[in-house]
Amino acid sequence: MTKQGLFYKLIVSARISQVCAIRFFNENKKADITFNQYEILSALKNGNYYQRDLAKYLFKGTSNLSKDIKVLENKGLLKRIMKTNNNRMVKTLHLTQKGKNLIDKNEDLIENYIDDILKIYNIQEYKQFEQYLDMLKDKLTESVGMILE
Repeated sequence: MTKQGLFYKLIVSARISQVCAIRFFNENKKADITFNQYEILSALKNGNYYQRDLAKYLFKGTSNLSKDIKVLENKGLLKRIMKTNNNRMVKTLHLTQKGKNLIDKNEDLIENYIDDILKIYNIQEYKQFEQYLDMLKDKLTESVGMILE
C-alpha cells in the first residue's frame, strides 16, 4: 500500500466513523443529545473552555457551536461562568454534574456500540490498534503544533 493510499484510507475511515457516530446519536433515544452536543460535553469533561477555544479544539466555527451551547445550557448540562481575562469580562464554559452524568451514560452506550463493531479484533489486536491510533494522533498533533487533550 502506498503512503497516499494510507492517508486516503484514514480520511475515509474518519468520515465514515463520524457518520456512524451521528447516526448512533440520532437513532439512540437514550443518548438524549446530538453528536455535536456530545462532542461539546465530552471536550468540557477534560476542562473548561472559552467558546472560541472550544471551537478550535473541535475544528468548528464559534457560530456553529452557539446553538448547541444554548441548548445544553438550557438543559442544565453546561453553564457559562463570567471571569476577567486581560481586563475584559469573558464567559468560560463548564460542565455541570448533570452534564457529567449524561456523558458517563453516553460513554457506556458508545462503548457497547464500538465493542460490537470492533469484535472483529481479539483483545491483543484491539489494544495494538488503539496504541497505533494514539501514536498517529500524537505525531499528527505534533506536526501541526496543536494540543488536543
